[in-house]
Amino acid sequence: MLYSALSVSQAPHLIRFGPFEVDTRSGELRRHGSRINLQEQPFQALVLLLERCGEVVTREELSRKLWPENTFVDFERGLNKAINKLRVALRDDAEKPSFVETLPHHGYRFIAPVDRPSPAHAVRPKHLPAIDSIAILPLDNLSGDSAQEYFSDGMTEELICAVARVDSLRVISRTSVMRYKGAQKSLPAIAKELNVDAIVEGSVARSGGKVRITAQLIYAAEDRHLWAGRYERELRDILQLQAEIASDIAGQIHKLVDPRHHSSAPTRKVHPQAYEACLKGIFFRDKLTPTDLVKSISCFAQAIDLDPDYAQAYANFSHAYFYMGIFGMGPASELFPKAKACAVKALELDESVPCAHNALAVVHILYEWDWPAAEAECMRALQLSPNDSMTHLHLADYMSIQNRHEEAIAQFQRALELDPISPVYIAFFGMILYRARRFEEAVEQCQKALEIAPHYPNALWFMSLAQEQQGRLHEAIASLEKAVSLSQGSYFQALLGRAYGLAGEKAKAQGILDGLKALSLQRYVSPFDIAVVYAGLGDLPSAFQWFDRAYEERVFRIIELTLPMFDDLRSDPRWQVLVRRIGLLH
Repeated sequence: MLYSALSVSQAPHLIRFGPFEVDTRSGELRRHGSRINLQEQPFQALVLLLERCGEVVTREELSRKLWPENTFVDFERGLNKAINKLRVALRDDAEKPSFVETLPHHGYRFIAPVDRPSPAHAVRPKHLPAIDSIAILPLDNLSGDSAQEYFSDGMTEELICAVARVDSLRVISRTSVMRYKGAQKSLPAIAKELNVDAIVEGSVARSGGKVRITAQLIYAAEDRHLWAGRYERELRDILQLQAEIASDIAGQIHKLVDPRHHSSAPTRKVHPQAYEACLKGIFFRDKLTPTDLVKSISCFAQAIDLDPDYAQAYANFSHAYFYMGIFGMGPASELFPKAKACAVKALELDESVPCAHNALAVVHILYEWDWPAAEAECMRALQLSPNDSMTHLHLADYMSIQNRHEEAIAQFQRALELDPISPVYIAFFGMILYRARRFEEAVEQCQKALEIAPHYPNALWFMSLAQEQQGRLHEAIASLEKAVSLSQGSYFQALLGRAYGLAGEKAKAQGILDGLKALSLQRYVSPFDIAVVYAGLGDLPSAFQWFDRAYEERVFRIIELTLPMFDDLRSDPRWQVLVRRIGLLH
């Protein structure tokens, strides 16, 4: 169970006795102003004794305070050790006590005079930090088995999602913090890079039949420990209780940074193997490769088979399907309806699952072109989890597509505050700026992404579009050639074919077009990609023929017709008809 070093009561937070001072907010014991190291359970015992000064506190009461029910510990031995350590810290004598008196076989009593400043006159210590932002680093996998990485990564994501639900904190998203997995940087250095006040670090260990999870909160500017917690569970219980542990730890952090926060009700229990299958599905899905997305689909299906009422599994299943649709791994008319069905089922089971609302928003934007519904789902997700960078991204994307560029840029800047070093987010901001026709800024943003991830093809894609609009067509071609060398996605090849056509290299453009048509006989190739190459070659009848086919198949990339790259088509009635059909020309 969780052992908290900061179980703060409603009493004044500074309590003085003799030469000692206890600060219940920071969890510190000081003697003549100097801090004394005192472990969690002895400190908890001291706080309870001080709060009940002059009264007998039974051993049973102390045990309940230090170790909530279902904790695996020898209470008698543990309590004796905690009181002995407290006496050492206070320089007290059990035979002739000045502070803690023992009542044999019954309990203990604090016997020294205690000074409690009134709350109205209590001064907040200058060393107690204000925490407005936090990063939860990847939990270390101490099991000794690299195959268990999905377990520690899954626990990290659960904890981030739980903490992110409090709106008084800025919580860095998973995609940025995962870059620090195994990093040998100091916590202050990491905090500076992420621009946060505090860091949570911890570990997960699986050994034999038990699991131990630890976490601690560090004030980054001073590299100072503020809070620590530890769970021990039987392995048979850990999977179904993992979400509950994340919620409990988040609640402890919330109490420190926002005393008004009340923890949410415990997450429903799920089938243990279903929970494990869902964790594995998330692990594979977030690799964002075609092979791993297929693996994730299998894992989520297994989770739902084992627990048909598992809302989070359906929500994550939905994300896997729409990623497959975005990457062109199959017809949109097959993948997006599956994504919608999973999201709707998740919300039928639990309307408060933010990622299900996000998934439904994506379906409305990319497949159904239901713009009012898309905005409504984004706003609901934002209400449920204000620190979810993905929600801010989807809302910014929606606003950008709707030609609400200043709002989109402001919204995406919030996403970047939550995900400051993710090349995915940094590069996509380049696309938002490109749509706003701020081409120089778009190029600069994509270059920032490439400094972090030199081989990220989407950053090259977005940068090439802006370079083309700046009249730097040959640089745009070079960017796309590199993107194609890094990824065999048909959309990169199509964009390169278009660029070749615009540059007058017709043979190269035709070669790519022929290659895409041949590839379409082996696997799915979007008709939009074929249309893009025809447009570059100047064959507009063929281009619009394939654009129409893309519309009929509800290919999501048809919304790209409003991008600057197609500005020369805007006067064409066929362009106007298509764009009006998808609700982007009023």
